[in-house]
Amino acid sequence: MIRIIQLLILIQLVFGFFACHPDPPDCINPPCNPIPVDTSKKGDTNIVWQYNADTLRNSCISMTPILYKNTVLFSRRGTDIADGFLMFDKKNGALLNTYFDPTSQNWKTGEIYQYNNLCAITDWYEIYFLDLSTNQFLHKINLRNLGYDGRPRIGGNEEWLYIPVEENSNPRHDYANTWIRINMINYKIEEILTIEDKGSFEAGFESLAFWKNPKGEQIMFFQNRQYDFKNRERRIDLYACNMAQGKMEWQVDSFTITGNTSVFPIIVKEDRLYFQGSNEAFCFSCHDGSLIWNRYFPGEGFFRANAILAEGKYILKSESDQMFAMDEYTGKEVWVNENAGSSQSNMVYHKGYVYYETDQDGLGVIRRIRVSSGQYDWTYFPSNYPRYSNASFGLSGIAIDPETDYLYSNDRIFHMCIKLPK
Repeated sequence: MIRIIQLLILIQLVFGFFACHPDPPDCINPPCNPIPVDTSKKGDTNIVWQYNADTLRNSCISMTPILYKNTVLFSRRGTDIADGFLMFDKKNGALLNTYFDPTSQNWKTGEIYQYNNLCAITDWYEIYFLDLSTNQFLHKINLRNLGYDGRPRIGGNEEWLYIPVEENSNPRHDYANTWIRINMINYKIEEILTIEDKGSFEAGFESLAFWKNPKGEQIMFFQNRQYDFKNRERRIDLYACNMAQGKMEWQVDSFTITGNTSVFPIIVKEDRLYFQGSNEAFCFSCHDGSLIWNRYFPGEGFFRANAILAEGKYILKSESDQMFAMDEYTGKEVWVNENAGSSQSNMVYHKGYVYYETDQDGLGVIRRIRVSSGQYDWTYFPSNYPRYSNASFGLSGIAIDPETDYLYSNDRIFHMCIKLPK
């Protein structure tokens, strides 16, 4: 009898160890331990609000959020769902309006140009115009209906949206050698310039920027990324077009070591322009295109993150774990952070820091680095993990509101508003 009682007690203990608990431990699998106190998973006070845009699948990303006054705009990207745009009250997360194009189920590339309350969002050849003061869809243009095919990246100047295009009838599919511009108020479309390349090189316009010369004339800067498929050769040319006179001010031919470059926009400050190559950094004179300084970083790659110009430093994020800061006037190295982490989305400067998405311990996180020293002091883990095993930052990009010090991003489940630390 005693043995039977002992056996029953043992069975109860065994079942007790393996019973299902209503509150399972937070960290089912590493890498969620340790988590910094300020980003704890339970009761995360850093989250101001969050919105699940696809509750059926619990999987949704976004383009880089857009801010205007009280509105923040996200997109909805997921599998087997229509991609669209969602407009929220930036402070409390109230959904103000949505727009989904019933005629197009494609993912939007999410390239953005914003002019005050007006924003244009592209999907190669489809262009959507929205008004963020009324949170309304305004207009759509399909470039293929006009005989063009668009490119994934755009730019702009004041109320004009600029897009590099190729003609639909051109057998050289990537031959984007024409700039068109669209007025965001009346949707007037103009061809600005065309460059006919010689030989077998195919053109590709990128990295648009503008500058006013001492005469007050608008100068348009851009690169021409050309590839000769027959001979497997690349060349990169840099152009400065005088918009008032309709002619080229200057041109710099084949100036990169690798024959390849990043596609991110040129940064203009005063009378200098800053340009990131595939693993190079350049500073040119806006007046005549003369080279002021350049730096070469063997083995690095600057394809996935934009450059930042802040506090007298030109800052580049490599595809390796390194981040570099150079003196904006001389190109001399100011600091290098060798453990910044890789990044596949945008960097943002805000009040002394560069914020960006990276990875740590197998999860996508948000991190900030102090511009003055290159040291990081804050890393934000996705506190929705492990409740949602795919919660992770890194695909959608970030935006920061200078009025509230709120950061907007997406952790692949939620569109989020996150309060920054002091």
